[in-house]
Amino acid sequence: MKASLKMQAAMVLVLCAILSLSVVSQALAGASYAIKTKAYEGQLKSIKIDKCGLQPGSCEGSVVLVQASNKEEVTLAIKPGTWIKRGDSMVTIDELGVGNYVKAEAIQIPGQQLQQISIISRDD
Repeated sequence: MKASLKMQAAMVLVLCAILSLSVVSQALAGASYAIKTKAYEGQLKSIKIDKCGLQPGSCEGSVVLVQASNKEEVTLAIKPGTWIKRGDSMVTIDELGVGNYVKAEAIQIPGQQLQQISIISRDD
């Protein structure tokens, strides 16, 4: 009798531990974090197109932006599918030009060297 009570107690403890671990893992898996965007504004100093696909908007590369606020340069990545706006229309990376004045929002993706532009708009 005593052995079966000890087995039952041990089983209850194991089940409680498993239940606790599953609740904690679900809470951690559901934990979200906010990726903050950073705004940039200034003139394009250079544009580098690394590779392009067959579809418009499938190019990727980077731009060097001279910030209007402090004249510091920042290099930002442009990935395929980046929204590039000119007024009310969308344009592709090859329609940007050195000297264009742009506004951009970029995010830092963990593991990526450059901040990635999510939206860039060109003023004419």
